[in-house]
Amino acid sequence: MPGSIGRPNWLGSALAALLAVTLLSACSELPGTGPKSNAVHTFATAGLRSDAALPYAVVDVSADTIGFLSQPNVVSFQGAFPDKRPKSLQVAGVGDVLNISIFEAAPGGLFTPATAAGARPGNFVDLPPQAVDQKGSIYVPYAGEIPAAARTLPEIQQAIVARLRNRAIEPQVVVSLNQQHSSVVSVLGDVNTPGVLALNSVGERMLALIARAGGPKFEAIESYVTLQRDGKRVRVLLARIVHDPTENIFIRPNDVIFLSHEAPTFTALGALNQNVFGFNSEIPFDVETLTLAQAIGKAGGLNDQQSDPAEVFVYRYEDRGFLQKMGVDTKKFVYEKIPTIYHVNLRDPSGMLLAAGFQMRTKDVMYVANARVVDYYKLLTLISNTANTVSNTANAVTNVNTAVKTKW
Repeated sequence: MPGSIGRPNWLGSALAALLAVTLLSACSELPGTGPKSNAVHTFATAGLRSDAALPYAVVDVSADTIGFLSQPNVVSFQGAFPDKRPKSLQVAGVGDVLNISIFEAAPGGLFTPATAAGARPGNFVDLPPQAVDQKGSIYVPYAGEIPAAARTLPEIQQAIVARLRNRAIEPQVVVSLNQQHSSVVSVLGDVNTPGVLALNSVGERMLALIARAGGPKFEAIESYVTLQRDGKRVRVLLARIVHDPTENIFIRPNDVIFLSHEAPTFTALGALNQNVFGFNSEIPFDVETLTLAQAIGKAGGLNDQQSDPAEVFVYRYEDRGFLQKMGVDTKKFVYEKIPTIYHVNLRDPSGMLLAAGFQMRTKDVMYVANARVVDYYKLLTLISNTANTVSNTANAVTNVNTAVKTKW
Protein backbone atom coordinates (compact mmCIF):
# COMPACT_ATOMS: atom_id res chain seq x y z
CA MET A 1 0.00 0.00 0.00
CA PRO A 2 2.68 2.58 -0.92
CA GLY A 3 0.08 5.04 -2.16
CA SER A 4 -1.75 4.97 1.15
CA ILE A 5 1.46 5.53 3.09
CA GLY A 6 2.33 8.77 1.22
CA ARG A 7 -1.20 10.08 1.31
CA PRO A 8 -1.22 11.39 4.93
CA ASN A 9 1.96 13.40 4.31
CA TRP A 10 0.46 14.94 1.21
CA LEU A 11 -2.77 15.71 3.07
CA GLY A 12 -0.88 17.28 6.00
CA SER A 13 1.11 19.50 3.67
CA ALA A 14 -2.04 20.54 1.89
CA LEU A 15 -3.75 21.36 5.18
CA ALA A 16 -0.75 23.41 6.31
CA ALA A 17 -0.71 25.34 3.04
CA LEU A 18 -4.44 25.90 3.26
CA LEU A 19 -4.04 27.10 6.85
CA ALA A 20 -1.33 29.58 5.80
CA VAL A 21 -3.43 30.92 2.92
CA THR A 22 -6.44 31.21 5.18
CA LEU A 23 -4.46 33.14 7.79
CA LEU A 24 -3.04 35.52 5.19
CA SER A 25 -6.44 36.23 3.66
CA ALA A 26 -7.97 36.69 7.09
CA CYS A 27 -5.56 39.51 7.91
CA SER A 28 -7.70 41.93 5.90
CA GLU A 29 -10.74 40.92 7.95
CA LEU A 30 -9.19 41.52 11.35
CA PRO A 31 -10.81 44.21 13.54
CA GLY A 32 -9.47 47.74 13.09
CA THR A 33 -10.33 51.41 13.50
CA GLY A 34 -9.83 52.42 9.86
CA PRO A 35 -8.06 51.68 6.58
CA LYS A 36 -4.52 50.35 6.53
CA SER A 37 -1.73 52.82 5.72
CA ASN A 38 -0.83 51.04 2.46
CA ALA A 39 -4.46 51.37 1.31
CA VAL A 40 -4.42 55.11 2.04
CA HIS A 41 -1.26 55.62 -0.03
CA THR A 42 -2.22 53.20 -2.82
CA PHE A 43 -5.66 54.56 -3.65
CA ALA A 44 -4.85 58.28 -3.41
CA THR A 45 -5.81 60.24 -6.55
CA ALA A 46 -3.21 62.95 -5.93
CA GLY A 47 -0.83 63.97 -3.19
CA LEU A 48 2.43 65.50 -2.10
CA ARG A 49 5.02 63.16 -0.65
CA SER A 50 8.21 64.35 0.99
CA ASP A 51 11.09 62.85 2.90
CA ALA A 52 12.35 66.25 4.09
CA ALA A 53 12.72 66.41 7.85
CA LEU A 54 11.51 69.37 9.87
CA PRO A 55 14.52 71.35 11.12
CA TYR A 56 14.60 71.90 14.86
CA ALA A 57 16.86 73.12 17.64
CA VAL A 58 17.90 71.08 20.69
CA VAL A 59 18.61 72.93 23.92
CA ASP A 60 19.99 71.25 27.03
CA VAL A 61 18.37 72.49 30.23
CA SER A 62 21.42 73.36 32.29
CA ALA A 63 22.83 75.95 34.64
CA ASP A 64 23.54 78.12 31.58
CA THR A 65 19.94 78.11 30.27
CA ILE A 66 17.69 77.64 33.32
CA GLY A 67 17.76 81.37 34.04
CA PHE A 68 15.90 81.96 30.76
CA LEU A 69 13.61 78.93 31.07
CA SER A 70 12.50 79.63 34.64
CA GLN A 71 10.37 82.58 33.51
CA PRO A 72 6.67 81.61 33.44
CA ASN A 73 5.79 83.63 30.33
CA VAL A 74 7.81 86.09 28.27
CA VAL A 75 4.69 87.67 26.74
CA SER A 76 2.99 90.35 28.84
CA PHE A 77 0.79 93.41 28.44
CA GLN A 78 3.31 95.54 30.28
CA GLY A 79 6.06 94.48 27.90
CA ALA A 80 3.99 94.81 24.73
CA PHE A 81 2.36 98.14 25.66
CA PRO A 82 5.06 99.93 27.68
CA ASP A 83 3.15 103.21 28.12
CA LYS A 84 4.08 104.45 31.59
CA ARG A 85 1.44 107.19 31.77
CA PRO A 86 -1.03 106.55 34.61
CA LYS A 87 -3.96 107.17 32.26
CA SER A 88 -4.79 108.70 28.92
CA LEU A 89 -6.20 112.24 28.88
CA GLN A 90 -9.90 112.46 28.22
CA VAL A 91 -10.48 114.16 24.88
CA ALA A 92 -13.62 114.81 22.87
CA GLY A 93 -14.24 112.80 19.75
CA VAL A 94 -16.61 112.57 16.82
CA GLY A 95 -20.08 111.68 18.05
CA ASP A 96 -19.60 112.94 21.61
CA VAL A 97 -22.28 115.32 22.93
CA LEU A 98 -21.09 118.30 25.00
CA ASN A 99 -22.87 120.59 27.45
CA ILE A 100 -21.81 124.23 27.14
CA SER A 101 -22.58 126.97 29.69
CA ILE A 102 -21.52 130.59 28.99
CA PHE A 103 -21.16 133.04 31.88
CA GLU A 104 -20.96 136.84 31.69
CA ALA A 105 -19.78 139.21 34.41
CA ALA A 106 -22.85 141.50 34.19
CA PRO A 107 -26.32 141.60 32.66
CA GLY A 108 -26.83 143.34 29.34
CA GLY A 109 -24.13 141.36 27.65
CA LEU A 110 -24.19 139.20 24.57
CA PHE A 111 -26.19 136.40 26.14
CA THR A 112 -27.92 138.13 29.13
CA PRO A 113 -30.21 141.11 28.38
CA ALA A 114 -30.10 144.06 30.83
CA THR A 115 -33.85 143.98 31.54
CA ALA A 116 -34.05 140.30 32.23
CA ALA A 117 -36.08 139.44 35.29
CA GLY A 118 -33.85 138.57 38.20
CA ALA A 119 -30.78 139.81 36.37
CA ARG A 120 -27.68 139.59 38.52
CA PRO A 121 -23.91 139.56 38.07
CA GLY A 122 -22.71 136.24 36.80
CA ASN A 123 -25.77 135.44 34.73
CA PHE A 124 -25.21 132.55 32.35
CA VAL A 125 -26.92 130.70 29.53
CA ASP A 126 -26.98 126.96 28.80
CA LEU A 127 -26.69 126.18 25.11
CA PRO A 128 -28.46 123.18 23.61
CA PRO A 129 -26.25 120.08 23.74
CA GLN A 130 -23.68 120.20 20.96
CA ALA A 131 -22.64 117.03 19.11
CA VAL A 132 -19.15 116.86 17.63
CA ASP A 133 -19.75 116.46 13.88
CA GLN A 134 -17.84 114.39 11.36
CA LYS A 135 -15.41 117.26 10.82
CA GLY A 136 -14.63 117.23 14.54
CA SER A 137 -16.28 120.59 15.27
CA ILE A 138 -19.08 122.09 17.32
CA TYR A 139 -20.96 125.36 16.71
CA VAL A 140 -21.35 128.08 19.32
CA PRO A 141 -23.48 131.20 18.66
CA TYR A 142 -21.31 134.26 17.88
CA ALA A 143 -18.20 132.08 18.16
CA GLY A 144 -18.77 130.02 15.05
CA GLU A 145 -17.14 126.69 14.32
CA ILE A 146 -14.94 125.45 17.16
CA PRO A 147 -12.56 122.50 16.59
CA ALA A 148 -13.32 119.98 19.33
CA ALA A 149 -12.16 116.51 18.27
CA ALA A 150 -8.91 115.35 19.92
CA ARG A 151 -9.07 118.30 22.33
CA THR A 152 -9.49 118.13 26.09
CA LEU A 153 -12.51 119.86 27.66
CA PRO A 154 -10.37 122.72 29.11
CA GLU A 155 -8.90 123.32 25.64
CA ILE A 156 -12.38 123.59 24.15
CA GLN A 157 -13.38 126.02 26.89
CA GLN A 158 -10.40 128.25 26.17
CA ALA A 159 -11.12 128.20 22.42
CA ILE A 160 -14.71 129.41 23.00
CA VAL A 161 -13.61 132.12 25.42
CA ALA A 162 -11.05 133.39 22.88
CA ARG A 163 -13.78 133.71 20.24
CA LEU A 164 -16.20 135.56 22.58
CA ARG A 165 -13.73 137.78 24.44
CA ASN A 166 -14.34 140.86 22.30
CA ARG A 167 -18.10 140.42 22.11
CA ALA A 168 -19.32 139.20 25.52
CA ILE A 169 -18.76 140.75 28.97
CA GLU A 170 -15.78 138.97 30.50
CA PRO A 171 -17.00 135.60 29.24
CA GLN A 172 -16.32 132.37 31.05
CA VAL A 173 -17.22 128.95 29.63
CA VAL A 174 -17.82 125.57 31.24
CA VAL A 175 -17.83 122.48 28.97
CA SER A 176 -18.88 119.08 30.27
CA LEU A 177 -19.49 115.70 28.69
CA ASN A 178 -23.15 114.85 28.11
CA GLN A 179 -22.85 111.64 26.10
CA GLN A 180 -19.68 109.74 25.25
CA HIS A 181 -19.49 107.86 21.99
CA SER A 182 -15.84 108.15 20.97
CA SER A 183 -13.92 107.08 24.10
CA VAL A 184 -15.31 103.57 24.22
CA VAL A 185 -13.93 100.07 24.68
CA SER A 186 -15.32 96.80 23.34
CA VAL A 187 -15.34 93.93 25.83
CA LEU A 188 -16.26 90.71 24.03
CA GLY A 189 -16.06 86.93 24.32
CA ASP A 190 -16.62 84.87 27.45
CA VAL A 191 -17.92 87.64 29.72
CA ASN A 192 -21.43 87.71 31.16
CA THR A 193 -22.54 90.97 29.51
CA PRO A 194 -20.37 91.71 26.47
CA GLY A 195 -20.72 95.10 24.83
CA VAL A 196 -19.29 98.53 24.16
CA LEU A 197 -18.44 100.49 27.31
CA ALA A 198 -17.64 104.18 27.70
CA LEU A 199 -14.44 105.02 29.55
CA ASN A 200 -14.86 107.26 32.56
CA SER A 201 -12.97 110.51 32.93
CA VAL A 202 -10.44 109.26 35.50
CA GLY A 203 -9.19 106.35 33.38
CA GLU A 204 -9.87 102.65 33.87
CA ARG A 205 -7.72 99.56 34.09
CA MET A 206 -8.37 96.26 32.35
CA LEU A 207 -9.88 94.38 35.29
CA ALA A 208 -12.31 97.24 35.94
CA LEU A 209 -13.58 97.03 32.35
CA ILE A 210 -13.94 93.24 32.59
CA ALA A 211 -15.90 93.68 35.84
CA ARG A 212 -18.19 96.26 34.20
CA ALA A 213 -18.88 93.70 31.46
CA GLY A 214 -20.23 91.30 34.07
CA GLY A 215 -16.99 89.49 34.83
CA PRO A 216 -15.61 86.35 33.18
CA LYS A 217 -17.80 83.31 32.67
CA PHE A 218 -15.04 80.91 33.68
CA GLU A 219 -12.30 80.72 36.27
CA ALA A 220 -9.31 83.02 35.85
CA ILE A 221 -6.99 80.02 35.34
CA GLU A 222 -9.16 78.94 32.38
CA SER A 223 -9.57 82.35 30.69
CA TYR A 224 -7.22 84.14 28.33
CA VAL A 225 -7.44 87.89 27.70
CA THR A 226 -6.54 89.24 24.26
CA LEU A 227 -5.95 92.99 24.02
CA GLN A 228 -6.08 94.55 20.57
CA ARG A 229 -4.63 98.05 20.23
CA ASP A 230 -3.37 99.90 17.16
CA GLY A 231 -3.29 96.71 15.09
CA LYS A 232 -1.32 94.78 17.72
CA ARG A 233 -2.66 91.78 19.65
CA VAL A 234 -1.32 90.32 22.88
CA ARG A 235 -2.76 87.31 24.74
CA VAL A 236 -2.24 86.78 28.47
CA LEU A 237 -3.78 84.40 31.01
CA LEU A 238 -6.39 86.20 33.14
CA ALA A 239 -5.00 84.63 36.32
CA ARG A 240 -1.70 86.37 35.68
CA ILE A 241 -3.39 89.77 35.36
CA VAL A 242 -5.18 89.15 38.64
CA HIS A 243 -2.01 88.20 40.49
CA ASP A 244 0.39 90.70 38.88
CA PRO A 245 -0.69 94.35 39.28
CA THR A 246 1.71 95.51 36.55
CA GLU A 247 -0.33 93.52 34.01
CA ASN A 248 -3.54 95.35 34.96
CA ILE A 249 -2.74 98.20 32.57
CA PHE A 250 -4.81 101.30 31.77
CA ILE A 251 -7.13 100.89 28.81
CA ARG A 252 -7.25 103.40 25.96
CA PRO A 253 -10.20 104.45 23.78
CA ASN A 254 -11.00 102.03 20.96
CA ASP A 255 -9.18 99.12 22.62
CA VAL A 256 -10.75 95.71 22.14
CA ILE A 257 -10.69 93.22 25.04
CA PHE A 258 -11.59 89.63 24.15
CA LEU A 259 -11.90 86.82 26.71
CA SER A 260 -11.65 83.20 25.56
CA HIS A 261 -12.10 79.99 27.51
CA GLU A 262 -9.07 77.74 27.20
CA ALA A 263 -7.57 75.87 30.10
CA PRO A 264 -3.77 75.70 29.74
CA THR A 265 -2.77 72.08 29.10
CA PHE A 266 0.24 69.98 28.15
CA THR A 267 0.45 66.60 26.45
CA ALA A 268 2.32 63.75 28.17
CA LEU A 269 3.77 60.98 26.00
CA GLY A 270 6.18 58.11 26.40
CA ALA A 271 7.32 56.02 29.33
CA LEU A 272 5.12 57.47 32.06
CA ASN A 273 3.02 55.63 34.62
CA GLN A 274 -0.19 57.14 33.29
CA ASN A 275 0.55 55.51 29.93
CA VAL A 276 0.87 51.97 31.30
CA PHE A 277 -2.50 51.07 29.82
CA GLY A 278 -1.61 52.43 26.39
CA PHE A 279 -3.29 55.83 26.40
CA ASN A 280 -1.83 59.34 26.36
CA SER A 281 -3.38 62.35 28.02
CA GLU A 282 -3.78 66.05 27.59
CA ILE A 283 -3.36 67.25 31.17
CA PRO A 284 -4.60 70.63 32.51
CA PHE A 285 -2.25 72.87 34.48
CA ASP A 286 -4.84 73.61 37.22
CA VAL A 287 -2.44 76.32 38.45
CA GLU A 288 -1.18 79.60 37.05
CA THR A 289 2.37 78.33 36.50
CA LEU A 290 3.54 74.74 36.19
CA THR A 291 7.10 73.39 36.32
CA LEU A 292 8.41 70.35 34.48
CA ALA A 293 8.79 68.49 37.78
CA GLN A 294 5.13 69.13 38.57
CA ALA A 295 4.14 68.05 35.06
CA ILE A 296 5.95 64.73 35.49
CA GLY A 297 4.14 64.25 38.79
CA LYS A 298 0.76 64.99 37.16
CA ALA A 299 1.54 62.33 34.55
CA GLY A 300 2.09 59.73 37.26
CA GLY A 301 5.88 59.88 37.27
CA LEU A 302 8.38 57.98 35.15
CA ASN A 303 7.67 54.29 34.54
CA ASP A 304 10.39 52.45 36.46
CA GLN A 305 10.19 49.40 34.16
CA GLN A 306 10.43 51.33 30.90
CA SER A 307 11.73 54.91 31.07
CA ASP A 308 15.20 56.37 30.64
CA PRO A 309 15.51 59.23 33.15
CA ALA A 310 18.36 60.72 31.13
CA GLU A 311 16.10 61.29 28.12
CA VAL A 312 13.26 63.63 29.11
CA PHE A 313 12.17 66.08 26.40
CA VAL A 314 9.82 69.05 26.07
CA TYR A 315 8.69 70.07 22.58
CA ARG A 316 7.47 73.58 21.73
CA TYR A 317 7.67 76.33 19.11
CA GLU A 318 10.00 79.02 20.45
CA ASP A 319 10.52 82.66 19.43
CA ARG A 320 13.68 83.31 17.46
CA GLY A 321 14.70 86.21 19.70
CA PHE A 322 14.36 84.08 22.83
CA LEU A 323 16.63 81.37 21.44
CA GLN A 324 19.18 83.97 20.39
CA LYS A 325 19.33 85.27 23.96
CA MET A 326 20.31 81.76 25.08
CA GLY A 327 23.06 81.63 22.47
CA VAL A 328 21.35 79.38 19.88
CA ASP A 329 22.42 79.98 16.26
CA THR A 330 19.11 80.57 14.44
CA LYS A 331 20.49 81.56 11.01
CA LYS A 332 19.48 78.26 9.42
CA PHE A 333 15.81 78.69 10.35
CA VAL A 334 13.38 80.53 8.07
CA TYR A 335 10.44 81.32 10.34
CA GLU A 336 10.24 83.35 13.53
CA LYS A 337 8.69 80.43 15.43
CA ILE A 338 11.38 77.77 15.62
CA PRO A 339 10.65 74.11 16.50
CA THR A 340 12.60 73.50 19.70
CA ILE A 341 13.25 70.43 21.84
CA TYR A 342 14.43 70.93 25.41
CA HIS A 343 16.40 68.05 26.95
CA VAL A 344 16.60 67.30 30.67
CA ASN A 345 18.82 64.61 32.19
CA LEU A 346 17.21 63.38 35.41
CA ARG A 347 20.09 60.96 36.04
CA ASP A 348 22.16 64.02 36.86
CA PRO A 349 21.77 64.78 40.58
CA SER A 350 20.92 68.39 39.69
CA GLY A 351 18.44 67.32 37.01
CA MET A 352 15.43 67.36 39.32
CA LEU A 353 16.36 70.85 40.52
CA LEU A 354 16.49 72.00 36.90
CA ALA A 355 13.12 70.35 36.25
CA ALA A 356 11.71 72.16 39.28
CA GLY A 357 12.73 75.47 37.73
CA PHE A 358 11.77 74.78 34.10
CA GLN A 359 8.44 76.47 33.36
CA MET A 360 5.95 74.62 31.17
CA ARG A 361 3.79 76.50 28.69
CA THR A 362 0.37 75.66 27.37
CA LYS A 363 0.42 73.19 24.44
CA ASP A 364 3.86 71.86 25.40
CA VAL A 365 4.51 68.19 24.61
CA MET A 366 6.46 66.28 27.26
CA TYR A 367 8.05 63.04 26.12
CA VAL A 368 9.99 60.46 28.14
CA ALA A 369 12.02 58.05 26.00
CA ASN A 370 12.24 54.32 26.64
CA ALA A 371 15.43 52.87 28.05
CA ARG A 372 17.53 51.18 25.33
CA VAL A 373 17.18 47.79 26.99
CA VAL A 374 13.41 47.97 26.43
CA ASP A 375 13.99 47.52 22.69
CA TYR A 376 15.89 44.28 23.40
CA TYR A 377 13.02 43.07 25.58
CA LYS A 378 10.60 43.83 22.75
CA LEU A 379 12.80 41.95 20.26
CA LEU A 380 13.11 38.94 22.57
CA THR A 381 9.36 38.96 23.14
CA LEU A 382 8.74 39.07 19.38
CA ILE A 383 11.15 36.20 18.77
CA SER A 384 9.58 34.18 21.59
CA ASN A 385 6.05 34.79 20.32
CA THR A 386 7.07 33.92 16.77
CA ALA A 387 8.75 30.71 17.94
CA ASN A 388 5.66 29.76 19.92
CA THR A 389 3.45 30.40 16.91
CA VAL A 390 5.63 28.24 14.66
CA SER A 391 5.75 25.52 17.29
CA ASN A 392 1.99 25.59 17.75
CA THR A 393 1.45 25.44 13.99
CA ALA A 394 3.86 22.50 13.68
CA ASN A 395 2.08 20.69 16.50
CA ALA A 396 -1.25 21.28 14.81
CA VAL A 397 0.03 19.83 11.52
CA THR A 398 1.52 16.86 13.37
CA ASN A 399 -1.80 16.23 15.09
CA VAL A 400 -3.59 16.37 11.75
CA ASN A 401 -1.11 13.96 10.20
CA THR A 402 -1.46 11.60 13.15
CA ALA A 403 -5.24 11.72 12.90
CA VAL A 404 -5.11 11.03 9.16
CA LYS A 405 -2.69 8.11 9.63
CA THR A 406 -4.88 6.64 12.32
CA LYS A 407 -7.92 6.89 10.04
CA TRP A 408 -6.16 5.40 7.08
